[in-house]
Amino acid sequence: AGMAGLCLILGIIATLGSTWLVPIGDDAEALEEMGGEGGAGLTSTWSTSETDSAEQCKEIVENMDAMDEDDIVEVECDGKNLEMTVSFSDLCDAEGDDYEDDCAMATGGMIGTIGMWAGIICALMVTLTLVLPMAGVDAMDAVPEMGNKIATWGAGALMLVGMLVWYMMLPETDSQTGLGMSGWMAGAAMSMGLGSALIGQFIEADE
Repeated sequence: AGMAGLCLILGIIATLGSTWLVPIGDDAEALEEMGGEGGAGLTSTWSTSETDSAEQCKEIVENMDAMDEDDIVEVECDGKNLEMTVSFSDLCDAEGDDYEDDCAMATGGMIGTIGMWAGIICALMVTLTLVLPMAGVDAMDAVPEMGNKIATWGAGALMLVGMLVWYMMLPETDSQTGLGMSGWMAGAAMSMGLGSALIGQFIEADE
């Protein structure tokens, strides 16, 4: 029950997180020298940079809004920090061959998101099935045994499939990137889900 609960919590945090990919090596050092940060989630990429003042940041936002007629880039200021977010699907919709990599990221991110949320739903079902009887609630007794088995194995398996497809869809670029905190948490959630299913199988055999 504890592992299923951790799978649920870590899966939600990872899916909503924005650090599936982060710069590493020289790219990370260059970004730090500029006083900024950056990374990518399943559906979008983001970056922050520090300007000289809040007024300068607002001017940059106004200029970028005027240049970006298609509203592809979302920019806003947090004090003097400029924050930019770009959706992979918006970039994919833009015309030109330069956005093929972003189309691959958009497709992989969509499949990864579906896999993660499907796994989260299964993990929620498993957690409720295991925890509610401890509180004397039999609401989950109406769920068929086959449904419980599918959810038990589906929690980790669906997350694994989503992560693998997302990883295989990543395009080859000159940028140096590595797995970020959200990606590691997704891996931990997947491991917890599969571990919970394996432990449940062994406990049933012992009984």
